[in-house]
Amino acid sequence: MKRLFTLSILVMACGGGSELPESVSTTEQTSQEIQLEDVEGVEGISRGVRGATFCDYKLYPTLPVEQAPAVIERDRMYLAARPGVLFKYLPLSLPTETDPYLYSGGRYLVDTVKHAEEYARWVPNEYRLDGVVFSERSYFASTECTAYSVIGVKDFKDLRTRQHVVRTERFALPRGNHRGYLESRWKDLVAEAKARGLASVWLVYNPEARLAAVVYTMERVGPVTPGVPDFASVSALESGPSLGAHLARRGWVKTQDKTQFVWGLWFRFAPGDRGQPTIWPNAFALPTPFSGDGLCLVSAGENYRNSPSDCPPRCGNAIADPGETSVNCPGDVRDI
Repeated sequence: MKRLFTLSILVMACGGGSELPESVSTTEQTSQEIQLEDVEGVEGISRGVRGATFCDYKLYPTLPVEQAPAVIERDRMYLAARPGVLFKYLPLSLPTETDPYLYSGGRYLVDTVKHAEEYARWVPNEYRLDGVVFSERSYFASTECTAYSVIGVKDFKDLRTRQHVVRTERFALPRGNHRGYLESRWKDLVAEAKARGLASVWLVYNPEARLAAVVYTMERVGPVTPGVPDFASVSALESGPSLGAHLARRGWVKTQDKTQFVWGLWFRFAPGDRGQPTIWPNAFALPTPFSGDGLCLVSAGENYRNSPSDCPPRCGNAIADPGETSVNCPGDVRDI
């Protein structure tokens, strides 16, 4: 499918100022944070996770595109601080000739189902920033969040460097309890995902809404061209066999099959934005924050010395100091 290369998307890809400094690592992690390993093939996400929240947003192309990553990062400092939130894939679909909208959202892992349910209610309905409820922001055409319990989560390839595109398949289920069947299929699903060379796989279930979903990622299929989105990898995952085919064979109705770029990876927020920074797996062509965007990203290495236009002198100490606001230093100044 031919994609639209609009000027706005290219502006997003190029940013509007200097690149951020190289990210700095931090040891300030909580026991609930995702545990990442440097060794390929090791579990990249903590085994104790029990909940998941999937959000899907349809966006009008009205958000000033060069500021989109800063908006996302400011939201991260509130959304990733919610009780139990551990990790997020930030997906992105670009406009096409037949569909002018952008599609994004989140695939979250949450410590418990209760926290996942609370998060799914809170984000669209109660999260208010600058006086505006999240779902009522002018650039949203629609928002939807659903909570799930986790049947299984498995990483095969490094979460930091080898997960570039993501596919979500969602199924509507008949009445009844299907947990036993889904649990019985998990080992086979893992084996099939590994045999295909996929990077990760999740299986989740919502008995009340009668939904099940499979999420899986893949690393890029070849070299990249700076400034050009990696449509080859999206197409490779999109056109591949359905990993949820066995669910469809039970007569379960597929209600979503969407393949997207992994735009960003979020981790648990730490006060002062001293935790793990957002990772941008497709930064060579998709928009990322930049020095000069008006937001101080302490986790990404920004400070008053290397980015004085973004960072007040003491931003990052988790204290609201003079000159700091929830816009330029949301890691310190907490509006909600």
